[in-house]
Amino acid sequence: MMNSKRKMQGIIGIIAIVLFSIMGCTAKQGVIAEENLEKKNLSEFVPILEGYRNGVLANHYGEGLRTQIMTFSFAEGNRVYFCTTNDKPLYTQLLVNPYVSYCTFPEDFEPVLSLNGKVVFVEDRALIEQALETNYYAKRNFQNADNPLLRVFYIDVDIIETYSFEGVRIYAAAK
Repeated sequence: MMNSKRKMQGIIGIIAIVLFSIMGCTAKQGVIAEENLEKKNLSEFVPILEGYRNGVLANHYGEGLRTQIMTFSFAEGNRVYFCTTNDKPLYTQLLVNPYVSYCTFPEDFEPVLSLNGKVVFVEDRALIEQALETNYYAKRNFQNADNPLLRVFYIDVDIIETYSFEGVRIYAAAK
């Protein structure tokens, strides 16, 4: 009985994350007026990112949307850094349409954090090394910053959303 309940909670959680990710992908397209929102510093939400590094990245895939698991590397200012490869469809998709939503959450889903903004790829060697060193998954797979497949990008966060049992909170990222 306990396993069934836990499985059901997991399924509900996954469905909620996918829905939140998809909702977040539409934020940049005029659904949310940033100028009317309370401003928050991304630094207030970094502990959630650091505590729960694996999240869901939602991006445009042609006319549709796509989600995939992404591992957070680090945050600096309004920038949240991630790693990918240049041979994955994701890389090309982000070049074509760079607006994304990234969601992560603790086990109890309190709160679900969604970060929405534009992707920018970086060439700065120091940032690439920092992203690699702070991302266990990328470090294991790429090993060093000279790996020709490695691409590092950040989301320039515009909108920060949290979802909890108390409701939805939407903020403009303080610039």
